[in-house]
Amino acid sequence: MRRFGWMGALLALTLIATACGGEGDTSDDPGDESGDTDSTDDKDAADDDGDSADGADGDVLVVGTTERPSTIDPSEVYEKFASDLLFNTTDRLVELEPGTGDAIPGVAESWEISDDGLTYTFALREGVVFQDGSDLTSEDVKWSLERSLNINHPDGAAFLIGAIESIETPDDLTVVVTIDQPNVTFLSRLAYTVGTILPSDSDAYTAPDSALEEPSAEEAGEFIQGETIVGSGAYRLTSYSPDQGATLEVWDGYWGEAPLIPTVRIQFFESAAQMTNALRNGEIDLNINDLGPAERTAMEAEEGIEVQIGDGGRTRYIVLDVTQAPFDDPDVRQAMAVNIDRQRIIDEVFEGAGQPLFSMVPPGYPASRDYISDLDVTLDEPVDIELWYPLNKYGDTEAQVAEVIGRSLNESGQFNVTTESADWAAEYAGNLNTGAYKAYLLGWYPDYIDPDDYIEPFYHSEKTFLGFYGSDQMDALIDEEQQVTDLASREGIFDEIQQLAAEDMPIIPLYEESATAYYVDTLTGVESSIDIAIQSRWNLIGKS
Repeated sequence: MRRFGWMGALLALTLIATACGGEGDTSDDPGDESGDTDSTDDKDAADDDGDSADGADGDVLVVGTTERPSTIDPSEVYEKFASDLLFNTTDRLVELEPGTGDAIPGVAESWEISDDGLTYTFALREGVVFQDGSDLTSEDVKWSLERSLNINHPDGAAFLIGAIESIETPDDLTVVVTIDQPNVTFLSRLAYTVGTILPSDSDAYTAPDSALEEPSAEEAGEFIQGETIVGSGAYRLTSYSPDQGATLEVWDGYWGEAPLIPTVRIQFFESAAQMTNALRNGEIDLNINDLGPAERTAMEAEEGIEVQIGDGGRTRYIVLDVTQAPFDDPDVRQAMAVNIDRQRIIDEVFEGAGQPLFSMVPPGYPASRDYISDLDVTLDEPVDIELWYPLNKYGDTEAQVAEVIGRSLNESGQFNVTTESADWAAEYAGNLNTGAYKAYLLGWYPDYIDPDDYIEPFYHSEKTFLGFYGSDQMDALIDEEQQVTDLASREGIFDEIQQLAAEDMPIIPLYEESATAYYVDTLTGVESSIDIAIQSRWNLIGKS
């Protein structure tokens, strides 16, 4: 499997620097700022029974998924499919280039970075219009970024841009962003959904007057929009139901190239088996990553269906609450990491499609190191563990993954593992980082293409989306690698980071899955949605 090297991403950044939900449906009227809606016909929403014939329509791309978004607000979104909805309906200052993951112009047509690496000056495109009819200006950029920072939703990704100290708007088409310390990954971070630009004068979105101090999900939730999306992207959201699906229509006012297919219909499924039948019967055109080994084998033998493995991958891991027993003991954490049979998970659950992870940094990056295999720890007596896994999030294999983990740990004689599950949107997502689950399974798609994206969000005490682990030594190492432009020196710091991560073991890396697309053979351009960034680029998909 090919993977874009982090050295290439860093070199690209260096060259750039030197070169210069509610249940209601959303409105079909782009001029309706409020998002208040009339009832839409059932044909505009995804059907419960999946018997639509839209999959055969050249003007409609029907995408199936078993993942239901828990939110669609950029200030809260930190999950794959919700991010895909935003990537296709909204814009950011920069985007990630298909195929490489490099930062390329978005609504900012160019930028300059100061010699000290602290100030980024963006020149905005002229004539960019939001789907409510208003012009996109520097004030909207400032308001949107500050909204994400000030809401600081505990389930969101504000930490990715937390280095921002100030945002100035000298004129309507210039934005000056100053960060607190140099960071070679900052530009690419702006390409994630937390950097989404929203209309500042729209009634659809609200923001606090100042930063919320360590808000609860309920406090931050007062400012979250769960029913609509108002952006400036290639598509506009015309209907949305968190239980059924969504419809996206081409936005005629889009500043860039028009999508190849004018309508995208999203359909949520209860199971991978149900979705497989829909793909086989021509009711949907495309799914990415939701099918298990049995379904993959069936689709590979199906005439008219393509199965394509991409360059990107999803990593899986276990989060441990190191503030609670038994995981406040590092020996327990290390013993758990050592005794999980990762290859067994890949072989028994995924029929060999994947690779073991012994570091949060995937092996495709030169900086990846395995220090877990060197650990030597044995517990004096068996430890009881309750391991949680989500439903309706990572396909139908979660129960099997948890079962194999539990079995391998129990067979070691050092653990007594029981497994528990909860629906992702209804319960699981809301219980993360609250102490309700002491050990739980999660997955990770890249936010930006750099090994730092597999380090800072998990290990930096002030910048993590997890709330349990903190180490001054780790924080200092991460701060140091983000400021280093010499590639060899930076790789050496990553080595130290991974050694410390293995010693402290607040998170247990498990395995990496390859991004896989399942689609009817009349589609073109699917590879752009399973590249290194793993962003679904529906606007680049066509039908022959």
